[in-house]
Amino acid sequence: MAKLGNYLRARRRQCHLTQGELAFLFGYENGSIVSRFEREERSIPVAVWFASELIFGSEPRELFPAFSESVEEGVVTRMHELRGRLLQVKPTQRTRAKLEVLQQALARAMEGDPMEV
Repeated sequence: MAKLGNYLRARRRQCHLTQGELAFLFGYENGSIVSRFEREERSIPVAVWFASELIFGSEPRELFPAFSESVEEGVVTRMHELRGRLLQVKPTQRTRAKLEVLQQALARAMEGDPMEV
């Protein structure tokens, strides 16, 4: 079974909320924006991520897995690229500090899903 891009509609309906009511909780004027979020026609703003966590008691990664994966893949790719660039320059104290930050971040990413990194 294919993974849904997001579970916002399912959780909204599970909680018996209309799109208009959820839009209000998110700080929007009408439910059309929620419809766009549910159909993945609009990216989920950070404020909606946090609001969803408060409203539904779920981690944003659980509600929006496809978006989370996409963001993570992009960031991990760029971390590897920056690491490669830094390894090609003269090693200074700042360069070593940056490499340490990248190494720790990549380790955290591997903890989440070792197959992705």
